[in-house]
Amino acid sequence: MTEISSVASEVRKRSKKLLKLLGEDLHEKEDVLSLALLSAIAGESIFMLGPPGVGKSMIARRLKYAFKGGDSFEYLMNRFSTPDEIFGPISISKLSKEDKYERLTDNYLPGSSVVFLDEIWKAGPSIQNALLTVLNEKVFRNGDQEIEVKVHALLSASNELPAKGEGLEAIWDRFLVRVFVDRIIDEQKFFDMITSSKLTNPVVSEDVKFDEEEVDEWSSVIDQVKIPQEVLSVISIVRKYIERYNQSTGTEVEKNIYISDRRWHKIVRLLRTSAFMNGRTKVDLSDCFLISNCIWNSPDQIDMVRQWVTRSIQKYGWSAKYSMDTVKSQLDNYAQIVEEKTKVEKELLVEAPHLIDGEYYQIDGFSSLNNRILADDFEMLGRGASDVMLYTSTGRTEPFTVGRISDTEIEVRLDFEYHKYKLKSTKEQKVGKVSIQVTDDIKMHLNRDADQLLTYLDKISHEIEEMRHSREEGVGKNIFLSENWRSLIDESLNDLWKQVLNYKLQTEKLKRSYGG
Repeated sequence: MTEISSVASEVRKRSKKLLKLLGEDLHEKEDVLSLALLSAIAGESIFMLGPPGVGKSMIARRLKYAFKGGDSFEYLMNRFSTPDEIFGPISISKLSKEDKYERLTDNYLPGSSVVFLDEIWKAGPSIQNALLTVLNEKVFRNGDQEIEVKVHALLSASNELPAKGEGLEAIWDRFLVRVFVDRIIDEQKFFDMITSSKLTNPVVSEDVKFDEEEVDEWSSVIDQVKIPQEVLSVISIVRKYIERYNQSTGTEVEKNIYISDRRWHKIVRLLRTSAFMNGRTKVDLSDCFLISNCIWNSPDQIDMVRQWVTRSIQKYGWSAKYSMDTVKSQLDNYAQIVEEKTKVEKELLVEAPHLIDGEYYQIDGFSSLNNRILADDFEMLGRGASDVMLYTSTGRTEPFTVGRISDTEIEVRLDFEYHKYKLKSTKEQKVGKVSIQVTDDIKMHLNRDADQLLTYLDKISHEIEEMRHSREEGVGKNIFLSENWRSLIDESLNDLWKQVLNYKLQTEKLKRSYGG
């Protein structure tokens, strides 16, 4: 793993520098560019959905500068497009002299490193069939031979989704990464764009660019990136969300989300590629946010699947990573043992409010005739004060602001001040638990269980702090996630830290209860 780590660390540095150079003056399209680069290294294709004039073609033109000797092929599809315009014209000399039907592929799709197909769904059946083979097998049949297509990145775009019933589902499924590209939202960035001079091509030095051979070498390294259990837990929960959603659509099966086993395999490899390009030897929960770009079928599902993925990571990802369910179980078990070893049942004489007329408690010394409170209302009083009805002996009511102090005391607001009152009470015999002196031997065993819990909780706290520090330094930030996604990671880390702190406080409180 040391060798993998070394290669991955170098790739991260180059990727960050590359994305910074390529993303200059893109204005809110940097995230789409980074996803396009990630897709290219993973050997996958990306589809961009969005209205005209939002920078989709610019992303493709920029991406060619990520590769050494990179050249691009760009084509705007229409219903009259022919295979010659996409895959190259027929070689007249080959046809006339050798009777071979071959295309001249240089400067066309099969001979380009970056390909951008705009309005892809307008392509005719002959183009679709050849394109499907390219997407599936990375080969193009040229005459009587199959040539390997060395396309680093295949990007497509449209302002609409593929029409139903026209045989486009297979091509649609091959675009693993799907992203919605919108107009510029931030006003200052919008002003920067409309007032900027004509955009120039990015200047990228050759030592930063990726070449074909090293990208091919990375493929075997990416396949060795580990998939930890918490990532599998997230995927499992996302699949359950999809299943539940499909069940809710009823007869509207066209709204269903279907993710094949093959697609899930490709998604996991995309996560592996993200981990590798972020300098890691195993997939991190931050990589899992990318799943949301791979499982939606229509724009109205985008926010929904983002919520699924976010909840899965926040509620189940971190919990699985640190076995928080097991920690909670151990804490509950420890609390039960403390209860059994340090307390005994005993008959106790306790003071309890006296019930009047079967449903009221009486407020002693209260000057108003409304000196009764419903027992149910009293039991429902929590922390702080609430507006409740107080009753007279004849059942007449008047609202008062009341707070509960103890099982037999309340405070009532009168003339802008709170006054304390006792409820009419009686002494009752009840079975309760009282603390007993424990032996040093019992203390030792209880302390051992508590210290094991506290040691593990301290370990989690330390790791959370390390993650926070690395993210502040920029080392732990995922270069393929937007700031919105990164803020969700920070939020989930805070939630985990609060949970750990709460468990620590409970453990320490239990330990103090017997003098441990």
